[in-house]
Amino acid sequence: MKIWLVLIVLIMLVAVCIFWAYFPWPYLARFLLVDDTLEQADVVVALGGGSERAVHAAELSLNGLAPKIIMTGCGSSAQKMSQLASNKGVDPNDIIIEGKAESTYENALFSREIILMEGYRSAIIVTSPYHTRRTKLVFGRVFRDTNVKLFYSAAPGSGFNVGGRCSTDNDRRLVRREYMKLAYYWLRYWY
Repeated sequence: MKIWLVLIVLIMLVAVCIFWAYFPWPYLARFLLVDDTLEQADVVVALGGGSERAVHAAELSLNGLAPKIIMTGCGSSAQKMSQLASNKGVDPNDIIIEGKAESTYENALFSREIILMEGYRSAIIVTSPYHTRRTKLVFGRVFRDTNVKLFYSAAPGSGFNVGGRCSTDNDRRLVRREYMKLAYYWLRYWY
């Protein structure tokens, strides 16, 4: 009986060592990504934080997926995103600037106000790949009971998790930070 117990403990110890040596970063990174099959929508909502988000929102709009874009971000961030989209060919009259949001939660809250005020029934939410899971959690909660259909699109070009390997220190830092933020948002807004 003691031999079996020692063998089980030894196997568990080896499993823990293997787990830590080959931590499942790619799986943790992959879980953060939400990238829906897109349908035509009334508006694209681009969250502030990276120029690739504005460029992706512009491409979606120019490809006919939505006639309007909401650029949501703090202060000049939304303004700069609007300029990037205009430079890509989006008519400035088709861009709505929301410049008050300072967090993902506020992005959702202030975008909700605009979407409901304008009577939009569907939206494509654009953010960075590592940010899409938290964005879906937040927007889903803020938009529940509105009957607004939401789609999520990860902006390419962020450099995150290229090839699904999560092999850089920056990728792992983003993954750690994003899981902490997921926990924080869950505790702060829904616990």
